[in-house]
Amino acid sequence: MKKAANTGRKKRPFDRTIILFFMVLFFAAVSVGIGSQLKLYGQYKQEAEDILSQIEEEQKKNAEYIKEKEYYNSDAYVEKVARQQLGLVMPNEILYVNNANN
Repeated sequence: MKKAANTGRKKRPFDRTIILFFMVLFFAAVSVGIGSQLKLYGQYKQEAEDILSQIEEEQKKNAEYIKEKEYYNSDAYVEKVARQQLGLVMPNEILYVNNANN
């Protein structure tokens, strides 16, 4: 039987050191990348929370504006303006004017 020739070369400690160095360098780069991504994630999360709170505030303002619009379109508002600014009265009402200057 023939003895198999050893075609592979022996690993030298220098080769292992280079591989270990590049592995450490790779993991350091990945760690820095993950860290920067986590930082960006935190910033984006905070921005999203701020935007959601702004949306909530604007929705409240919008609800108030809708209530005001409904009031300004109501008969009660028209009557109020007619009485206060135009001096009008409803039919069959008696208007009393006090001319006394106290």
